[in-house]
Amino acid sequence: MSSSAGDGGILMTMHRLSQGGADRVAVLLANGFVQKGIPTRFVLLRDQGEAERELLDLLHPDVSITSAGPAIGSRHLELVRGQRFIQREIVSHRPAVVLASSSNMGLVTGLASKVRRDNGPRFAMKLTNPVVRPRDRGALRTLYRHKLYAFIFNQYDLVLTLSEAERLSLLEIYPAAGALFRTVPNPYISSEMLQDPPRRRPAGPCRVLTAARMMPQKRLDVLLQAFARTSLPDSRLTILGDGPLRPALERLAQSLGIADRVEMPGFVDDVLPWLRRTDLFALSSDYEGLPAVILEAFACNVPVVTTDCFAGARQMFSEIASCAVTPVGDPAAFAAAIDRCLTSARKPEDLRKIAEGFGIEASIAAHIRALDHLMR
Repeated sequence: MSSSAGDGGILMTMHRLSQGGADRVAVLLANGFVQKGIPTRFVLLRDQGEAERELLDLLHPDVSITSAGPAIGSRHLELVRGQRFIQREIVSHRPAVVLASSSNMGLVTGLASKVRRDNGPRFAMKLTNPVVRPRDRGALRTLYRHKLYAFIFNQYDLVLTLSEAERLSLLEIYPAAGALFRTVPNPYISSEMLQDPPRRRPAGPCRVLTAARMMPQKRLDVLLQAFARTSLPDSRLTILGDGPLRPALERLAQSLGIADRVEMPGFVDDVLPWLRRTDLFALSSDYEGLPAVILEAFACNVPVVTTDCFAGARQMFSEIASCAVTPVGDPAAFAAAIDRCLTSARKPEDLRKIAEGFGIEASIAAHIRALDHLMR
């Protein structure tokens, strides 16, 4: 990167330090930027995030961080307050680039670009969720989402996508914006993960694992219904994560008669020890960007069953016999896939090769290359 790249540095925006994978990725990116000599500052729309302690412990000491204030009970009010706060931070710190760390930050950060001047910062965003989600499939809702993101993208100089399949799908919707979209791999996999010895199957009953916030998008109800239909009555399911749907999920497990085979230990700051002693990872979401935990499972040689919830899922899994992709929201198909993957012959060496493409060092370097022309 040019010498001017580090002068103004990067200002990254985030709603809060939450359990979401996008927030962990943002922290890893910020750490990588400062280690390459690029001043980096986090601007949070609010503090008191669910994973604040864990992510602050992970954050490099040279990354500065500030917050617009405590939670105020309304996401919309936090966005309004946050837009003004981002603008003040831009004026005060004069970054070279303002980077929205997720789709959820796209609109509020884009609106803050009103402070842009001829020599002001350039704006980039990471697209971490689909433009059109499953609940947006109706014609009017789809049109609204297309128009909304056309407005959002118009505020930016660069939009970073998580996969080439996603970039190509965006070009079908926004054919005139080809130069705006660029694919970069997210930093997910450390060299230490890939250096670990091959996973050995733990003794005892088969173990299925998932890691997700307990919220509607993750469709943990579908996972519980599917698990109740599986043909291995002594298998165990572990759900890592927490959220507002916990009481409903606990009641559902009771009603399905599987509560004695399901554990919900809450949020953990390191999923790897759990992956290393499981047989299968399950992802039941309605939609995702590119789930980090799937790649972490591959790095640990753990097969995966997932819904068709992210762009390129079927292409990624097409030649992996020990893994499966099922339709979104179909417990019967998900149950059949769990049974098939738990009883099939596994080829774990293939899974580690997939994970290698998402190494932290290479991914940070790719982000720096993508942002370089904005920095100049």
